[in-house]
Amino acid sequence: MCSRDRNLHLPPLPLPTPAPTVARILRYSLAAVLTSACALAACSTTPTRTVTGADTFATHCASCHGPQGEGDGPVAATMRVTVPNLRSLTERNGGQFPTEAVATYVDGRNMPAAHGDRYMPVWGGVFATTEELIEGAENPEQRIDAVIEYLLQLQTD
Repeated sequence: MCSRDRNLHLPPLPLPTPAPTVARILRYSLAAVLTSACALAACSTTPTRTVTGADTFATHCASCHGPQGEGDGPVAATMRVTVPNLRSLTERNGGQFPTEAVATYVDGRNMPAAHGDRYMPVWGGVFATTEELIEGAENPEQRIDAVIEYLLQLQTD
C-alpha cells in the first residue's frame, strides 16, 4: 500500500436506520388490514345495489330500442325488422299497457314456436344466469318487472 493511500480520508459510514417504532408498525398493520378488507369487499359476490329498471333497460335494451325506447338505438339500423317504439305500447293496445304480453316476450323462455321468429334475446335466461352467478341478485321476474315499471314511465299520453 502506498503512503498516499494511508492518508486518504474516507467519509464516515452512515448510521444504521433506527428500528421502526411501535406506532409505525401499528400504522402499517392497520393500513394492511384496511386494504385487505377493502379488497375483499370489492370481490364480494353480494351486489352493492339493486339494479333498477332504468339500469337494466340502458344495459340490455337501449342498444336496439334507443335510450328513450323509441326504436332508434345504434343497432336498430342493422336489424332485418323494424325495432318497435316502446313508448307507444299503451296507445297501440287501446289505452292499456300490455303488461303480461311484454313480460312474456322479454322473458322469452316460454314463447310458443307458433309466434314466429324471435328477434330479441331471451332475457329471462340471461337474468336467470345472473341470479345463479351473483349471490343476492334479483331473479328474472324482478328484473323484468323493473323494466316494465320503467317502460310504464316512458309511455306517451
